Amino acid sequence: MRPCHLSKTNKKICFVSSMLAFICLILFSCANPLLPVDSDEAQVVKAELKGRSFRQFDPSRDANKRKAVILDFFSGVGLWAQYAEGNTALSEWEILADDYSVEKSGSEYRIYFDTPRSVQILPTQCDNCIGTSGISISIQNLFDSEKIRFKLNIDNDDFPRPFPIFESWTKFNEDEYFE
Repeated sequence: MRPCHLSKTNKKICFVSSMLAFICLILFSCANPLLPVDSDEAQVVKAELKGRSFRQFDPSRDANKRKAVILDFFSGVGLWAQYAEGNTALSEWEILADDYSVEKSGSEYRIYFDTPRSVQILPTQCDNCIGTSGISISIQNLFDSEKIRFKLNIDNDDFPRPFPIFESWTKFNEDEYFE
């Protein structure tokens, strides 16, 4: 970069250019791309999630019009979704996979369904009638039950209601199951 010793206008331009370059440098140095984790780390992630289930409602469980999502890790991974008005479910479906792959970027883990299948329950029942491409689940603070957060990443505009939902970091309540 050339030294700046000209008029006030040129100094301002030089300052702004320098600041912009500095900000870009910071942003690019902080950006961590998602990378696949090794098999040992994937097993640690899967062990942490195995047998757990998380649910969230928007705007609330008791709202007249509400969206609900359950993420479960009992047999691989499942994402169940429902849109309801009053006591009537209008749309209900699920995406399931026996296994999933894991990527990591900083403190974020991202889960991708391996060989997913779908089941639509409402409004009409059908198998594999919902496209499963373009969906993943991001997890933040995985190893801290009090701070764990989820984000649903959807790159598919064809998902039925209740989507889009939970596209920013959201606290999901963990369900308790007793054997």
